[in-house]
Amino acid sequence: MAMREKIVRWALELLRFPTVTGREELCAAYLAEELGNLGMSVSEQPVLGAGANILAARGEGGPWIITHLDVYPPFEHPAPFQPKVENGQIVGRGAVDTKGQIAALLWALAETEEPVQVALVVDEEELGRGSEALEVPPGVEGAIVLEPTNLKIAIAEAGSVGLEVLVRGKAAHGTTPWAGESAIERAFSLYQRLLSAPFMHHHHPLFPKGTWVNLGRIEGGYDTMVVPPHCRMELDLGFAPGLSAQEVINQTEEAMAEAERIFVTDAWEPWETEKSEKVVQILVQAYERTLGKIAAFTGMPSWTDGANIVRKGIPTVVFGAGDLAVAHTWHESVNLEELVILAQVLAAFIRLWARG
Repeated sequence: MAMREKIVRWALELLRFPTVTGREELCAAYLAEELGNLGMSVSEQPVLGAGANILAARGEGGPWIITHLDVYPPFEHPAPFQPKVENGQIVGRGAVDTKGQIAALLWALAETEEPVQVALVVDEEELGRGSEALEVPPGVEGAIVLEPTNLKIAIAEAGSVGLEVLVRGKAAHGTTPWAGESAIERAFSLYQRLLSAPFMHHHHPLFPKGTWVNLGRIEGGYDTMVVPPHCRMELDLGFAPGLSAQEVINQTEEAMAEAERIFVTDAWEPWETEKSEKVVQILVQAYERTLGKIAAFTGMPSWTDGANIVRKGIPTVVFGAGDLAVAHTWHESVNLEELVILAQVLAAFIRLWARG
């Protein structure tokens, strides 16, 4: 079977499994069999409260390649697990995040025989418990986390702070809004203040925007005939290396001091890997030998399992096919040609690592 046909087959078969977080076991037997057929030694690692990671090894040492099995919830998507190939794109929930990446990895494993360690982890889309539970395999000195980066090498990852903000107002009849105080309007005012906080002016050469805010959810009030007495906002704050989570939290609390309450629901520090690290140098070589052009560096704006790998002391990069912007959407897809390139680069990377 030709290379593209193999990648398409693996991708489509993986995409048919509805592996939202908590149901990753649905594809475990399939992947264990495929990895075994490729000569890998396969095992499961139980993860407390989150199922089990799939671990695969060939020899000892070598690079560590990691990605996740779960996909983002489809919500009202009409056909999330009926994948298709359309105009050179593989389409379906998880196509780019990250089952297409897994298909490319399977091809790379089939085309190599050198030592390599693989971890396919659970719970990435929620708490990251799968990668948190990983133990560093003996002899491992560097890791690639497969996520969509448009085939640029992400040597840095943004930090993040999740917030829930409660705002109080004063109720009044809806036809006399001047007699009350709208909590929704106050919430928008506080949101605008947040956008003017000092940390919002942060810059980093690997990130087009050094900081950003996503107001992901806002709800409040009862009816148009009542001035809303309460409002709740859920926000995600991202920031490039050079800021700490505590700095961002402190400035947020100052900017939104008039809120009733501010709950920090999640906080992660940013990280950055030096270009001199072995994993960066060898991936650059693999990329440039495969494509015949200079590799480009970037920063990863989203949390990935790389955050937990870096915490374990392993130099890490994030790398993969496709555009992060289409992940989690109804039109999630990944370009087949990019998956082919990814597969070739990964195979070259595995070979080059063995040569030192």
